[in-house]
Amino acid sequence: MSRSTRLPIIDADAHVVEPFELWAERMPAEFAHLIWRREVGDDGREKLFYDGQELAIEWSTGTLSTPGAVQEGGRLDIDIDTEVDEGVRNPRRRLQLMDEQGIAVSVLFPSMMLGLSDMREERIQVAYARVYNDWVREFCEEDPLRLRWGAVVPAEDLAAAVAEGERAISAGASAIMVPPIFNKRQIPVSDPALDRLHGLLSEAGVPLVVHAINPANRCLSIYPHLRGRVQWQMGYSFQNQLATMHVLDSDLLVRHPRLRIGFFEGDIGWVPHWFGRLDATLAKMALVSPRRSTPVLSAFKRNCVMSSDMNDPQLAHAVRYLGPDAVLFASDWPHHDGTWPDPIVAIRDHAELTDAQKLDILVHAPARFFDIDVAALLNRLGPEWGVNSPLATIPPLLPRGRGPAIDAPNVAPAY
Repeated sequence: MSRSTRLPIIDADAHVVEPFELWAERMPAEFAHLIWRREVGDDGREKLFYDGQELAIEWSTGTLSTPGAVQEGGRLDIDIDTEVDEGVRNPRRRLQLMDEQGIAVSVLFPSMMLGLSDMREERIQVAYARVYNDWVREFCEEDPLRLRWGAVVPAEDLAAAVAEGERAISAGASAIMVPPIFNKRQIPVSDPALDRLHGLLSEAGVPLVVHAINPANRCLSIYPHLRGRVQWQMGYSFQNQLATMHVLDSDLLVRHPRLRIGFFEGDIGWVPHWFGRLDATLAKMALVSPRRSTPVLSAFKRNCVMSSDMNDPQLAHAVRYLGPDAVLFASDWPHHDGTWPDPIVAIRDHAELTDAQKLDILVHAPARFFDIDVAALLNRLGPEWGVNSPLATIPPLLPRGRGPAIDAPNVAPAY
């Protein structure tokens, strides 16, 4: 019997890029003036319209959808229609790419709908959530075992959020995605006002994914301080620090002991300091702090996981601190600001991680969190895939290496 040579890597946080025609074709006519819209002028420049206003943005949607595109040598004007791989919006092409990239399962989250909670009208949030969830469900029907989806829910209308969560779970969603601060009323993800949503997820055994969003989102109320590169320097880690603090300092996991929570997109090196400080400040401020009998780290290990930038310089330290079940592989593909250079190579060649830790990060931890049957997956993939495959045989996600996926205009790229 020949030995398997392909490890069934599970990408816990990958993305689709919603086609603009989706909104034009499926959103109710009453919202036509508010939908996401893209125009290209005679000069080739892209204009984006969102929530009834033109956006001032530094890069094009094509650049957003191109790994490493904002690094030196990249471009800010990559065209989404002609220069970005169809795998961002076409499921058949996405599966081909996953085969080339060595990815067995991709759990897919949105791009534009990361900003759902920022939209001003309650009713348009409900409409957007329904349209997106229907579309991404259809996308994943191409291969429901390998393509998984995280649903979005409207933020301002809490009853509508529960109703859409129920609808999405019934349709096969692998997770419900929410922002770190749930809505513009500043409700954190741990707030008892969300108990019906938390209870629904606990009962269904579907995890809650707290996914970082654009730091300029009005729900966060921090955007004046986060311009340009500063958004990426602190905006994403700050959101996960905020969300973990709200969850672990509250009684959410006492009210819902079976609720699984993932904190996605950002670095992870801050975790040991942050969790230790949460315990320390509770002791120092005991008379004005909520009582908590379980130490932060214990509570996190029991119910929570975290994805990470695979090039975080403190990744190995965080893995040792959190343990083998708690850190998930995430590529952020195809966004420009993910783990570049290559996220798979970053784990495969990591000198401070053991082979067992690498296997947990790449396969076992995301499989447990998303309740993926690895045996059924391997049966679907075939004999060349196996959990005992040598780590040295793992192919890179981006075989062209560091830098933007597009080298020149009018090129049909792979990635």
